[in-house]
Amino acid sequence: MVSCLRVVSFGLIASLALTNCSPSRPAPPNVIIFFADDAGYSDFGFQGSGTHVTRWIDSLAEQGTRFSQAYASSSVCSPSRAGLLTGRYQNRFGVEFNLPTFSSQQYSLEKQGLPLSEITLADRAKQHGYRTAMIGKWHLGEAPQFLPDQRGFDEYFGLLGGSSGYHSGKARRIVSNYKVVVHDELPYLTDAFGDEATAFIERNRDKPFLLYLAFNAPHGPLQAKPDYLKKYQLLFDNGMRAANAALTQSMDENIGKVLAALRRLKLEENTLVIFTNDNGGAANQNGASNYPLRGAKGSVLEGGLKVPLIIRWPGKVAAGMSVDHLVSTLDVLPTVVHAIGAQLPNDRVYDGVDLIPYLRTDNTDNPHDTLYWRVNWAAAIRHQDWKLIRTPRNETLLFDIGNDPGESRDLKDERTDIAQALSRKLNLWESQMNVPLWHPDPKWKKFAEQIYN
Repeated sequence: MVSCLRVVSFGLIASLALTNCSPSRPAPPNVIIFFADDAGYSDFGFQGSGTHVTRWIDSLAEQGTRFSQAYASSSVCSPSRAGLLTGRYQNRFGVEFNLPTFSSQQYSLEKQGLPLSEITLADRAKQHGYRTAMIGKWHLGEAPQFLPDQRGFDEYFGLLGGSSGYHSGKARRIVSNYKVVVHDELPYLTDAFGDEATAFIERNRDKPFLLYLAFNAPHGPLQAKPDYLKKYQLLFDNGMRAANAALTQSMDENIGKVLAALRRLKLEENTLVIFTNDNGGAANQNGASNYPLRGAKGSVLEGGLKVPLIIRWPGKVAAGMSVDHLVSTLDVLPTVVHAIGAQLPNDRVYDGVDLIPYLRTDNTDNPHDTLYWRVNWAAAIRHQDWKLIRTPRNETLLFDIGNDPGESRDLKDERTDIAQALSRKLNLWESQMNVPLWHPDPKWKKFAEQIYN
């Protein structure tokens, strides 16, 4: 028995470890995925912030493993969510841009959404006997065939589009299992999400569950709780920064509400918790800080793509550890699918990998040597410590991320060999991707170009 417990502490999946030690099978783990929206890379205590109060998220970092080289699969909302829920580069199936904000016959609602050919994380969990819920921001289609209940989620509460007001009476498009909620009866929206998540856990305490809690905070509009805003206005001269900090604290407190429920119901030890962000902070839009990174949401610079990522799984993942493996939000699906004892379908390519084996002390391999992005008329490749970028103006940039994480020195003229090799790899990857199913309003191209200046 002692040897079995030692194996588990090095991060092997519980079902494998205990199968070798006992004839009884362990209870399948519950799964909770916390997904922030447009949060700044440095706007968390565990990321170095001295102003943003995030004690509950910080506790996840203390009790789990955090990844210092984690990336979102896209620098904007819809594609990033598509990558997270499928484990596949969303470019493979054409979800390369945010859903259009303008209407046309070409881009009708019937054509805007996560393609029905894609299998989601919730699909796999539900087929494996899990009760599934999605709470918060969906942003993957509003036509009936694209709604969460058609994509593996048993329950849904939240906003189907890309943004919502926060204050009571301002969140006018919130639905509960596809019935519109009376907006005047809602509390502050982030609190409503925390309440609904806690209620879901209470109802399903005796069965395995998967909860995908995708906050819209700290995405705009910047409607913070007045008392929180007043507190942060004493710290910041910039009103957007103050509102961002207040929105982030509200999100953190509702994450705490969920974590406290796990502890109260004695579910904490058997729950895999993941925290990450959909993309880099939207600096000029919501006051987020991506320091010390260059760029912001909408770009393929580090500030648009690099995100915090934490995995907490007591007894299976080491506490208080930081690893510098190159990882992606694409890895969430394979990690969860294997953790619950399910299998990936073998009829498609998966770009994400199960991260748990890479957290063992006897495994020195890296989950990825190379990651790719194409979004907002730009593309990038990171291969080991080198990163090549093609901007919306078709300019090429080359950075040594290992020595220059802030992308301050373009080395393309000094290292033409590396620039050419990475360009070839990027071109090959792009040749394997699909054409976008839609394009956004052309005004966003000019905005995207400006981020690189």
